[in-house]
Amino acid sequence: MPSRSMAGWRCSACGGLITSVDDGWVEWLATEGAHGDTVLKGVRLVHRTRPGGSRQSACHYDFRNEFRKNRSIVEGLPLARFVGPDGLMLLLFFLALGEMPKDDVLELAKRVQIPGYEQTRELFQEARDKGVVAPAIGERYYLQSEIEALFRWAGHKGKPVRAAQDRALKQKRAH
Repeated sequence: MPSRSMAGWRCSACGGLITSVDDGWVEWLATEGAHGDTVLKGVRLVHRTRPGGSRQSACHYDFRNEFRKNRSIVEGLPLARFVGPDGLMLLLFFLALGEMPKDDVLELAKRVQIPGYEQTRELFQEARDKGVVAPAIGERYYLQSEIEALFRWAGHKGKPVRAAQDRALKQKRAH
């Protein structure tokens, strides 16, 4: 199975490939809640810089626009902070705090911690519909054997996983 470092991650903003952990950025929006508490939302994985190395990627939230829109402040950390054992601990800490949307943190954890998940996550719906794989644990939670089966299925269809992933992403955006 290809390693996630070889295949990379999909940018949540543009859909392009982030090929290196150093090229990724995890960002979110922070606002003040009704009771003066901090509310975090909009967690996403994006390109860290624009091609050519300018400071901020076009994929980042526009901090001025977000502040004007609802007084949100854009916060974030390099993708490297979220990978490996220390990254998993950081993600668990975010869950424990309860400030970030639980589903966003769980999805980010799967994307950066589970080998093969990022490369196959957009393909699971089609594979389930065709009876190729049925999640043993539950919807959106896949075992390594299921991820490996999906890689084999995508390969047998004569399409590299990335091409099938692109097709699934286009179909998702069309809806």
